[in-house]
Amino acid sequence: MISRALPFVLMLTLVSCGHKNTPEGVADAFLFRYFIELNQRGALELSTGLAEQKLQKEIELTQSVRMEPNLDLSSHRPFIGYDLVTTKERGDGTVTLYYDVTIEQKGGSKTKREMVLSTTQVDGEWRVTNFDVFDRRLEP
Repeated sequence: MISRALPFVLMLTLVSCGHKNTPEGVADAFLFRYFIELNQRGALELSTGLAEQKLQKEIELTQSVRMEPNLDLSSHRPFIGYDLVTTKERGDGTVTLYYDVTIEQKGGSKTKREMVLSTTQVDGEWRVTNFDVFDRRLEP
């Protein structure tokens, strides 16, 4: 009986975690929360170090806007897509992931960005340790 329940318990545990405990899994969950959900607090749960500091600063700077009554972020939310371009493993156990990000406003204008995420294991869990977003020129 226990052997039949074990796969179900493992599956439930993985689903409840919300992401795979891999560099790609934590980076994807971070990007989804940060760009798609516009949820810095959710991204903060996946972060440590400099990434945590950057997110706390963003939360502090946007706190007054987010407190506005009847704030509806979904009406301003653009379409955002992102693709993993490459991954580099560093000698210190850090894995850096490079993403192309496309932001399309409701009016049709597009912006391209690059996002670089660094991840590392902390107490057996992969965490985002740093992130940067860079503007890219659109090709004509």
